Amino acid sequence: MKSVLLTTWAVTAVISAASAAQFPPPGGPRAHAGFGPGGFAPGMHPGKVVSGAPYTATATNTFTQTLANGNTIQRTTTATVARDNSGRTYVQQTITGGPLASTNGPATFTFINDPVAGYSYVLDANTKVATRRPLHTPPPDSENTPWHSNKPPHPNITENELGAKTINGLTVTGRSLTHNIPAGEIGNAQPITATTETWYSPDLQVVVTSTRNDPRTGTNVYALTNIVRQDPPAAWFQVPPDYAIEDARSFRRGPHGPAPPQ
Repeated sequence: MKSVLLTTWAVTAVISAASAAQFPPPGGPRAHAGFGPGGFAPGMHPGKVVSGAPYTATATNTFTQTLANGNTIQRTTTATVARDNSGRTYVQQTITGGPLASTNGPATFTFINDPVAGYSYVLDANTKVATRRPLHTPPPDSENTPWHSNKPPHPNITENELGAKTINGLTVTGRSLTHNIPAGEIGNAQPITATTETWYSPDLQVVVTSTRNDPRTGTNVYALTNIVRQDPPAAWFQVPPDYAIEDARSFRRGPHGPAPPQ
């Protein structure tokens, strides 16, 4: 039980921490999250239940970084993502390297968010264990776009509307964000400019593509492709019968926020 809980916590923590190198903003340019529980379905409003807009797609994120000596780092991560007519979401990702891959090879994780039953699940294909957590759904978001925020505008951040266009058969609206960091603000000798361009489908309420360029971390290009607008298989949103279901213990909150379960 202990190892299962630690594995589940590691999935959440590592995916969230690596978000800048893996996945684009799920709620617009201000936020970052991974495929896991932190941003349960990539490109979606975190925690928001969207019913009546089912789809299945492939989510791909490519990270590229050029080092000072000219060397380059490139990683591409893909996942199968889906949402059914009732607002359940499904994400399946195979991890081939890093701390989440098993000693026997790639590790496949499936994240199911079920607002109907009131639970979210993390399925580990290697251990055949589904870790279950109660799902707390926030009040409906009154905004129809992902870049709404109650935070005051940052003086060094500029946002611009990019209008509408069609991507992968969907009508999308775009917005760009430019973050200028003046010289000396973080110890930088010269100004730093980071940009994010996001194209969002109001119909599906998902981010269809997003590109983030930051000289400190490299370039992330996210794309939602192979979009099929129909109900996915019902079995995707159910825990397979050969899996054991374990309830995750609540995180303990310390002076620095939640701690992993023991």
